[in-house]
Amino acid sequence: MRDRLGIYIHIPFCVSKCSYCDFYSIAGGKQRMPDYQSALLSHISESAEAIESYEIDSIYIGGGTPTLLTPSQAARLMEAVHAAFFVLPDAEVTVEGNPAALTAEGLAAFRAGGVNRLSLGVQSANADELRALGRLHSFPDAVRAVETARAVGIGNISLDFMIGIPGQTPDSLRRTLEAALALEPEHLSAYCLSLEPGTPFGRRGRAGLGLPADEDEAAEQASALYELSARLLSAAGYEHYEISNYARPGMRSRHNLHTWQDKPYIGLGVGAYSYLHGVRFGQSRDLSAFLDGRDITVDRYIPDRREQMEEYIMLGLRLAEGISEADFRTRFGVDFWATRGAVCEPLLRAGLARRPDGRFALTESGWLVSNAILADLV
Repeated sequence: MRDRLGIYIHIPFCVSKCSYCDFYSIAGGKQRMPDYQSALLSHISESAEAIESYEIDSIYIGGGTPTLLTPSQAARLMEAVHAAFFVLPDAEVTVEGNPAALTAEGLAAFRAGGVNRLSLGVQSANADELRALGRLHSFPDAVRAVETARAVGIGNISLDFMIGIPGQTPDSLRRTLEAALALEPEHLSAYCLSLEPGTPFGRRGRAGLGLPADEDEAAEQASALYELSARLLSAAGYEHYEISNYARPGMRSRHNLHTWQDKPYIGLGVGAYSYLHGVRFGQSRDLSAFLDGRDITVDRYIPDRREQMEEYIMLGLRLAEGISEADFRTRFGVDFWATRGAVCEPLLRAGLARRPDGRFALTESGWLVSNAILADLV
């Protein structure tokens, strides 16, 4: 039986660059898409041998804005993927979409090529909040995008939202999530806004964005919004299976699970990262070099045993089921509780963690302070 692998394919072009975005993306540049696709198809073909022993159960086409691909480009990309890799018939195949850059023809081409899941960056149902983020779409655009996806036969819809947007209140967040639930998505993500260095939001800082400058006040505000989203979405029947992610039963994101369960994946395209054969490596953010066919592999390293243990803990505790103590012992040859029990016991007593059936997991209260907990654990 073959081992399973996830594939990530990066399309770097966007209509515009959002003020908070730290992903590798380029505003405009659509005229370079044909050259980029040619280089990407070569990268796909060249990578086939490295993963020929794997079966592919998850493909995620992200960006950037992959739905900027024309129908013919989308069809060609999907043909190349299926020709190069052993893709399982029931593989989860996701395309990421922007409500402002999505057409029925384009989605139909992706669907014909095997895409069965759409991840839509909605962020908010509030027009002022969307403007604050620099988004070009409106919530009615998002509604039409969901309707279009359903109409072309994409039956698995994931909607992304953001917590902590400048000007956001508990009431506006509640209205956003209620509007999202009315669309009956199979999956929702609710991420806290992060001010990444080098982005316009990062340069402006909390004060410049009108967010609380005091760290305790900011944490209290973020916690209240986070708890509100968890309460509303859980009450609507969604499993809170990861810190920021919710799903209908059986509809968890396989793509994300490959990361959180410390499974192998390969990234294709400029700026994409991989974890393959125990090695972590990436493709640099050098578009010109990628288009020229030069080797742009960067950050290649093999985690040592201590790093592997730390990664396993940090990733696994993002999930509601946490980590298996038996699996930890099998992987690393040491007892999790013997090495981490002194830190974990106080967490159990404080209600920040639980230990069901030989597993160690954080509670929702623990997720709220997970950064501090993980700092102690690793």
